[in-house]
Amino acid sequence: MPENGDGFDDSSRIEAEIRVPGILLEVGSYDWDPLIETTQCLREHTVSMLLSPRHRTSQGCYAPATSNVPFFDIGDLLLVPAGLPFKTRSSGGPVRFVRCRYQPERFQTLTGMSDLWTPEVLKACLDIRDARLHEAMMRLGHEALAPGFHAEALAEGLAMAVAVDLARHIRALEPEPEIYAGGLAPWQLRRITAYVASHPGVKADMAELAALCGISSRHLRRLFKQTTRQTLQDYIRDSWVARTKSLLCDTDLPLKEIASRMGFSEPGGFSMAFRRATGAAPRSFRQQFAKGGFVAKLDSATLKER
Repeated sequence: MPENGDGFDDSSRIEAEIRVPGILLEVGSYDWDPLIETTQCLREHTVSMLLSPRHRTSQGCYAPATSNVPFFDIGDLLLVPAGLPFKTRSSGGPVRFVRCRYQPERFQTLTGMSDLWTPEVLKACLDIRDARLHEAMMRLGHEALAPGFHAEALAEGLAMAVAVDLARHIRALEPEPEIYAGGLAPWQLRRITAYVASHPGVKADMAELAALCGISSRHLRRLFKQTTRQTLQDYIRDSWVARTKSLLCDTDLPLKEIASRMGFSEPGGFSMAFRRATGAAPRSFRQQFAKGGFVAKLDSATLKER
């Protein structure tokens, strides 16, 4: 895959950017080639967050192209350290992103992380789950797309906060628990994923799920975490967020209709849940990140809600 001088695939389309000393903020998109493994080695530490639903399959690892390091799932927010080969593979398709690129000297000054790249930390960098980081990255994307008063000063402050919060997040990571035999069976996992796909709410009936799997609710939570390295509630929330983003970005449905489809009788509760999970209100997310431009093409019913 061709790369530009910074180590990035130069098929990326940059929509907006803000430059401050030692940091470049970008909002853009690119088409991820399906079923093709690629390896990049970036010159800058890069924090990247998806503004579109993640692909059905997107995986990565930090290792030389010839190594046998296993691939792990990539989340909505990840850190790609400078100078480390980053291998990826995906089911393919377009993605939209906001990213902060830090020159190594600036990143080191802000984080002091030059000696923390253990295998456990690198795996955690593929899927960073921190509400403060998500909110700050969302604000950075908004500022790049619609710069306001002193946009550079605000962007620099937010980018510095992202780096510091990232360092705190990584330093707070606990060692991964040992994997024990006897996790969930494949048929139990299939029942869980089918249930979550057919129930749109951000929360699930744990007793009903447990009954489907033939175990208690307590054992269901423990075995799901043991099997997937993710809590069941986090999995349900992430699935809900991905489907909600898709409805906001790929359809012109009114927010009230989307709220109903996603398990909420009142738009206010839906908006609060989406903001808590992503750091942005549904309407502002749609206006900024829907396909086709900065302002989504809303139908007349949606316009009446504004």
